[in-house]
Parts: sequence; structure tokens; C-alpha cells
Amino acid sequence: MTRLAHVALVACVSIVLILSGLWLNFDAQAAGTLPPDDATPTARPRVPTRTPTPAPLPALARVPILMYHYISAPPPGADKYRIDLSVTPDNFERQLSYLKANGFKTVSLADVYAHLSEGKPLPPKPVVLTFDDGYLDAYTEAFPLLQKYGMQGTFFVSTDLINYKNPEHITWKMAREMADAGMSIESHARTHRDLRARSTAFLVWELLGPVEQITYYAGKKPRFFAYPSGRYDEGVVKMLREVSTLAAVTTEFGAIQSLGNAMEWPRVRVRNATTLDQFAALVAR
Repeated sequence: MTRLAHVALVACVSIVLILSGLWLNFDAQAAGTLPPDDATPTARPRVPTRTPTPAPLPALARVPILMYHYISAPPPGADKYRIDLSVTPDNFERQLSYLKANGFKTVSLADVYAHLSEGKPLPPKPVVLTFDDGYLDAYTEAFPLLQKYGMQGTFFVSTDLINYKNPEHITWKMAREMADAGMSIESHARTHRDLRARSTAFLVWELLGPVEQITYYAGKKPRFFAYPSGRYDEGVVKMLREVSTLAAVTTEFGAIQSLGNAMEWPRVRVRNATTLDQFAALVAR
């Protein structure tokens, strides 16, 4: 056999062996005995991941919602109601100082609602500071003291008292400044009249109008409400829900809040005669 013929024979045998190997490999893959070319032989089956079970939402929260009206000394000749609703700036500052020194943290009503509806955490000793009616001293006295102590407040305003420039009440410019500084401006109805046993048109006027006005002038839609003089009925509650109110506060005494009573959250009234020791007992309830 010549050298050329020998080389040719070797080449033919090599080609046959290669083709035979390819065929056997293809046959094995078809039979399922070999992994496909693009598979990783050492890959492990993927174990499905478990979605963690969400923690149950809190059924209730112990949050004192403090209720203030005037932060000023009652004027000479004031009647018993004006005297009872007045907390002097000095006493108010002592109360803020007590809260800060004893680990209380002010939160908003939105924070309380988010805790109950979404499980968002609250600080260990939460407290809400609310101020009804939108009196001028809310801006001249309460607002600077809240800023001094790094606290926030919720101010319920009756919007017609602002619209008609009542000199005893804040202005929209003041309300916007307070809102921009982190305070909450919420609705106390349009005129502070008794809302019970009223027509739908009357309730729309009293409840929807303030939502639109506060949104426009203060820059944020109000989602919480304080019943004027604490008076309400089912018609009021129904209309509040229709204007997207999340919760409403009453004048009833208590500090336990829940979603079940979100339209009837109780508060803790701070009076003119409330001493610091009594105040400490109120927020500790």
C-alpha cells in the first residue's frame, strides 16, 4: 500500500468514527439518556419560594388624641365655656415639654389610620394633638410652640370663618404656612352648624365645600373630620364617607382607636383647669 493510500484510509476511518459518535449522541438525546447540549448537567431542580404570610393588622391602637380649642388666656368677662376651652400658652408649653421629656411622639391622624389599615408602625408612645375651630391663636401661639418642640399638630377649621375673614380666626395664608411646615389642616365643616337631620344638599354644602377649599388653599386634601360640637348622625357619617373621609373624631372621652370605630374616634379633652399632673394621667391612659 502506498503512503498516499494509507493516509486516505486513515482519514476515512476517522470520518466514520466521528459520524458514528454524532449519531450515537443524537440517538441518546432522543432517548432521554443524555442532557441537551445547552443544559447544565449539575443544575438542581428549582424549589418554589414561599411567599411570607403577612402579619395580621392590629385590631386597635391606644393613641390619645388630645383636644384643644383656644391656646390663649380667656379675655376679661369671658363666659364659662370660653374659660373652659382656653389653655394658656404657658400651660401648653409645659404640656409639650412634659411629652417630650417622657418619650411621647406626636403623630398625625393619617399615621394612626395607616397603622390600623396597613400595619405601618407607630412610635412606642404616640399622641395626636388636635385643635378645633381654627382660632387665630392656633397660628400665633400653638404653631410656634409646636415648631419649637419639633412636634406636629392637626388643625380642624370651619372654612367660612376663614372665607369671610373673621378676625378671630386664621387666614388661608396662615393655613398654607402651617401645612407647608408639616401641620395637618383638616375639616370642621363649613359653618360649624349642627349637621344632624339635614338634607343631602345641606350636607354637600357643609362637607364637600371645605374639602375643595382646604385642598386648594392649604395644598393638601383633608381626609379627616371633627364633628362640630361633637354632634352627628348616620346621614352625616354617610356623606363624610362619600367625600372620601377616612376617619372622624368626636368629643367622647377615650384613647382606643380602631378601624371599626374610625368614624367615631374618641379624644381626650385638655381643659383650662387641667394641671400638669392631670395631664400626665390623661396621656398615660
